[in-house]
Amino acid sequence: MPTQEVMDLTFRETEAITQGFLCTNVQETDLAGHSQSTMTYKKILEIADQGISRLLPELTAQDILVIMADHGNDPNIGHSKHTRERVPLLVYKKGITGRNLGKRKTLSDIGATVCDYFGTGAPQNGESFLPLLKD
Repeated sequence: MPTQEVMDLTFRETEAITQGFLCTNVQETDLAGHSQSTMTYKKILEIADQGISRLLPELTAQDILVIMADHGNDPNIGHSKHTRERVPLLVYKKGITGRNLGKRKTLSDIGATVCDYFGTGAPQNGESFLPLLKD
């Protein structure tokens, strides 16, 4: 699905939802990495960045925005396979600035944090970073 459409749908759902969990997958960044096209990769990231900047003012003090990748996919590495570099984890919450979440051991930390946020049982794997987002 085109990134602009994904970001538009995410924006509309954010406006409509009063409680819950939204998960958005911008698949074109993955496809651009596999195609080894840095120009396509740059274009897709710029579209996603614009969508995120439109979304941020809509978030409330209770909302948490997590931006991440599930694996590396360096378009300049010389092959189209997944790469093993660490991927960034960016977390936004109104009123919180300059927090270091450390190097996370596993992608499961996201699931553990979501479970912690909603007060459900902890998953089998992962460690919540929600305490690091407290005032």
